[in-house]
Amino acid sequence: MKKLVILAFGLMIFNLALADDVQVLEWDDLRPESERNQPLMPANPHAGSPFGPEEELMGGGDPWIQSTGPVVPELNGKTIRLPGFIVPLEGDETKVTEFLLVPYFGACVHVPPPPTNQLVYVKYEEGIPLDIIWDAIWVTGTLRTTSFSIEEFSAGYTLEATLATPYDEG
Repeated sequence: MKKLVILAFGLMIFNLALADDVQVLEWDDLRPESERNQPLMPANPHAGSPFGPEEELMGGGDPWIQSTGPVVPELNGKTIRLPGFIVPLEGDETKVTEFLLVPYFGACVHVPPPPTNQLVYVKYEEGIPLDIIWDAIWVTGTLRTTSFSIEEFSAGYTLEATLATPYDEG
């Protein structure tokens, strides 16, 4: 019994040490510091083209094109925790195992998609149950500055998730 208590205590200490290594990020942390004071374009996904009406009429500027945002190289290989919303990509009738994590509900459905450094491609072997994919979640795992492209948009980061939980502000 004494060995079991010692083992359980050791596992608890190990898990606490791992938790200390997890860096909790906000979406702005995925942008280089030099770009954080600049607004994302467009700030309102329903606002239409970021170009003036004159350019739209002349065929200049395409509001459907995703902007490229540079990644933060120092985040490569870090264990992080990031809140967001799911855009499902792969799974089965019970769960989603590959998805884009996005900063706001409806991102990638509206035009244009967020910049590349505001999209994270996530692989989560355990999967997220379908009944919660429309809710905000926390995702924890190893972040990589490896891009991922699908159809007409790209993610600037990939995340090998080890945990996904419903979002709470605590």
